[in-house]
Amino acid sequence: MFNYDALVRNVLNSTLSIQPGDDVIVESWDHGLPIADAFIYRLRELGAHPMLLFEHEETFWKSAESLPEEKLGKVGEHEWAAIEKAKGYVFITGPADFLRIWKNRTKFGAATAYNEEWYERAKRYRLKAARIALGYATQQRARAYNIPLAAWQRMLIAASTVDFTALKERVAKFGSLMRSGDVKLTASNGTNLNLRLSGRDPSRDDCTVDAEDLDRGKNVANIPSGDVLACPDETYAEGTGAFDRPAPFMGKWVGGVRLEFKNGLLSDYRGRLNAELLKASYDKATGERDRIAVIGVGVNPKAKTGFLQDSLAPGVVTVGIGGNDDIGGANKTDFYFAGVLTKATLTVDGKVIVENGKLIL
Repeated sequence: MFNYDALVRNVLNSTLSIQPGDDVIVESWDHGLPIADAFIYRLRELGAHPMLLFEHEETFWKSAESLPEEKLGKVGEHEWAAIEKAKGYVFITGPADFLRIWKNRTKFGAATAYNEEWYERAKRYRLKAARIALGYATQQRARAYNIPLAAWQRMLIAASTVDFTALKERVAKFGSLMRSGDVKLTASNGTNLNLRLSGRDPSRDDCTVDAEDLDRGKNVANIPSGDVLACPDETYAEGTGAFDRPAPFMGKWVGGVRLEFKNGLLSDYRGRLNAELLKASYDKATGERDRIAVIGVGVNPKAKTGFLQDSLAPGVVTVGIGGNDDIGGANKTDFYFAGVLTKATLTVDGKVIVENGKLIL
């Protein structure tokens, strides 16, 4: 058992700014109920009005796997009305058995077909929401990725209880440094990659949702977060990027990946561990699958590598290819793959941002 009190207070006070009298929805699956209980108690203590929206996992899968698609993925007017009236929304992620998603992708897609409309309505209603990544730390995922579950949960709690105000300032600072300029990424593993930032505002995930975020349609905060993802010029990429940590992909680790870019396009890629998963996904994709998508830096002081949130750890550099239109980029494709470098040096117009895996402030 863990103490979730600091996490809950951070989310309600700093992320969502919940006030007495506010209506707040807490959505959870079975495995997340202890976390949901902590939120509900604290909401009542604040004088807010919590409502629990519960999804029973076995019933969900029974429905998804046995019912016709036309009976799945529906949201009633009563739920839309609740979302419209709510001031805050806490989502403890699920389902726990994520491997079942890969086995039933079509039916899972049908059962969650309401997602796009949900997010559109949430933006329109200016609903502040927090997605609690602790819900991803389940026994099923831990076994699949060979991760010690308790250590993973402790890391997520610690990374979720940092000072969100200070984290917001740090994310803003690095975001300003990664807006425009020529990027050079190097590492001792053979990485030598040249990119060009395009002048677009980076995606800044800082655990908070303020009025400016709502104006930009960014109403959902990931908890924990703490990274800056910039969309570079998608037509310019030269050199090699080699990841020094395996990346979670389709329920498995994909490791030893090396990307080669020439004239702005991915000219070659290879991997050692489960590389066939990457190839199968890449081969069937359409659109700008072969272009650079993101260059990012992690800045959360309590995040650690070795789990599924490597990109948040301070000084970790993320490089992604494929789709990036969801964060303001120009690439439209159903393919995306990102990996990290933990000991890289990153410069923008010659200014050192990260040196051998350490943030340079």
